[in-house]
Parts: sequence; structure tokens; C-alpha cells
Amino acid sequence: MEHEQARGRTRWSPAVAGALVVALVVALVAGVVALPRLLAEDEPAPTGVRPVCVDSPDAPAGAISEQEATWVRFCPLADEGAAQRVRHPQGVITGGLAASVAATLAQTEAGRPVCTAGAATPGPTGLFRIEVGLADGRVAELDGDTGCSTRDELLFSQLETTLLMEAAAGSGPPSAAPAPVTCPERFTTTATNRDGASAPRLAGDPATVPLLPLPAVAVDVCAYSGTGEVRRLADQWQVGPPTSEQVRAAATLQHVPGAMADCEPAPGLTSYVVVLTDATGTARTLTLDPTACSPQRAAVGTPPVDTHLGLATRRLVRLVARSAP
Repeated sequence: MEHEQARGRTRWSPAVAGALVVALVVALVAGVVALPRLLAEDEPAPTGVRPVCVDSPDAPAGAISEQEATWVRFCPLADEGAAQRVRHPQGVITGGLAASVAATLAQTEAGRPVCTAGAATPGPTGLFRIEVGLADGRVAELDGDTGCSTRDELLFSQLETTLLMEAAAGSGPPSAAPAPVTCPERFTTTATNRDGASAPRLAGDPATVPLLPLPAVAVDVCAYSGTGEVRRLADQWQVGPPTSEQVRAAATLQHVPGAMADCEPAPGLTSYVVVLTDATGTARTLTLDPTACSPQRAAVGTPPVDTHLGLATRRLVRLVARSAP
């Protein structure tokens, strides 16, 4: 089965992409990151920033390495790619940080393999589009598929991480470390969500809004035995960075979008309620159910709405299972 094959392959590069995420999140928790303010979607665009995403770029991708960039952002995909698009933070990076991020993106883009439509990829397809505003007023575009190659996944993560970190820097001082959650008696995404100062950042298109508005500074895991309506809490733990951010990042990319269960039930496996919390206290919940082919559900948006995301990969399930301290 297609999603079973996707589960068996590993695409993440711990030496590159993982190091980037871990270093930034550890710096955030230590309180040593000072980043410029992020331009929110509902604020007027500063001079030189296109107020909306363009229908088509007017500069080639190669131009990103030839001149300085003035802004960078994610943009929506065309309707035909909507079912497979990756969730991403909103906003626009501007100024010197935009130039630095664009230069890093250009380095990652160099030599990136091209995946043709319909070609087999190493993992779950996750489509995204990045726009880069150049100093001469033109716009270049980088589009990719996180299932195509490690470079595509890294390209996405470089901008995603920067946007999340900028949002965190603009959200005020971090809250105290969250108390462990009270695990719900039912297997649900609706009982363990909270709204902190960052929660308004989760308002928007339910299909693209990120799972958490800032990096995850804690992850609570409730492990259950049993299936369906008959489950028993078997274990519970909480961990912080870098594991919490690794789980958030994997939950964003490591599922087959929209896929439905098509395998034999496995009642002996453990299922999980996973609660991700950011530095302002905003918490959102996922469920992973390996007993029924690993459907992944999430409390999405503000207010949170229980949403089927697809089928989780084995990699994501293993990461959650092995996150216990």
C-alpha cells in the first residue's frame, strides 16, 4: 500500500535541518534570540512588499542568488495542489533578515532535484511555495515538495523555522513552563487545548494554518492501551526542547494528507494524545492511533476544530513513542 511504503523511508537530515531547528529553539528558550518584528498578515505592507502573492513570478529562481532580497514569505498553492499543501506560518520577513534567509534558501536550492508530477517520492507529498521579493522590485519563486528530497524538506524548514522564531520574539516574555496536562479519559483532541497570547495567529485558512503558532517548548504525551471507545491510560510524560520542537515539525510533515485507513486493525498497539505547547501557553492537541492504521487528527485553528489530517508515518509514531525521558 502506498502509505505503508511512505512510512518505511526516512528523509530527515539530522545533521542539517535538525541542527537548524534545535539550535534556534534552544536559543529561544534560553532567551538569547533577538529578531526583528514579523509583519503580520493584517498589517499594511511596507514600501516594496507586494501586498498579495503574485499569480506568477517575474524573475527566475536563479535571481535570488544574484541580488539582495528585501522580503520573503510562504504563498498559497493553486487549487489543484490544495489537498497536498503543507501547513505553514503566515507573515512576511523583511529587511536584513530577509536578505540572510534568501541567501540561505538560494544555497539549499542549488542542485535540488526536480520531481516531476506523478513521480514516486520517498515520503508523504507536501507541496509549498515561497516568494522572494528582490531589490529591483521583481518577485522570484521557489516551489517544492517535502516528499521529493531532503533539500526540499530543508528548504521548507528554513523559512518555517525563521517565521516561527520571529513570531516568538514578538510575543512577549515566555510563560512559565507548563504544568503536565491532565490526560483525557476519552481519546480526543478537544479536551487539552489552551489559548495564550499567540492564539490569534492560528486564525485563518483552516487548510494551511500551522498546528502551533510558535515553536513548541513542551510536549505532553498520553499513551493509551485498547481501541475505539475502550481505552485505558497506560503512561504519561512531558518533555521540552529540542524534542518538543522535533515532534511539532514532524507532525507538520510526517503524514499522508487526506489519506484514510486501509489496513488491518492492530488492537495490541499503543495510541497517543499529544499536546504541543508554545512559550505563551497556547496548546494544541494531536491524536495518533496505530491500532487503526495511524490516522492523525489535530485541534486546528482558533477556536480549535477537530480535523482529520491523514495517516501518520511510522517515523512520527516512533518519534512520539520514543520521546519519553
